[in-house]
Amino acid sequence: MITEQLWDGPDLPEAHMKRGCPTGAAMPLCWSHAEYISLVRSRHDGVCLGCVEPAFQRYVLDPVQSNYEIWTLRYPLRSVSRGKILRIILAAEVTVVWSTDNGARTNLLDPIHESRLNLWFADFPTADWPAGSILTFTFFWKRDQRWEGRDWQVKTL
Repeated sequence: MITEQLWDGPDLPEAHMKRGCPTGAAMPLCWSHAEYISLVRSRHDGVCLGCVEPAFQRYVLDPVQSNYEIWTLRYPLRSVSRGKILRIILAAEVTVVWSTDNGARTNLLDPIHESRLNLWFADFPTADWPAGSILTFTFFWKRDQRWEGRDWQVKTL
């Protein structure tokens, strides 16, 4: 047996775990062995056995470019291609305070609430911005009545 399949801790009678006995974790290992066999067969035949045809068509043969670049707190973009729409997605209601002229003029934007996902989003079309423009923004969190405490920047390329 593979060591991950053996219980190596103290006996746990209520969980049916006994030192040196199987843990019941063999199924994930059987799955990984089956995946390996599938890969070997796919390589031998020159065809991917696990290929989902509609996904292959959509993402490999006929890819469609998105008009959006997505910014989130977990994935804060630093740049966006000019002409794309920069979409800022947030998990709570905010007011976005933003500027493209180094703060000479600030703008306020209340994002749109997407109720099915319980998210808020704000779109910034970049087509009319000069290349090299920098969008500087911060948030005022409405529920907590507090400022983000930092500015974010996204440069257009």
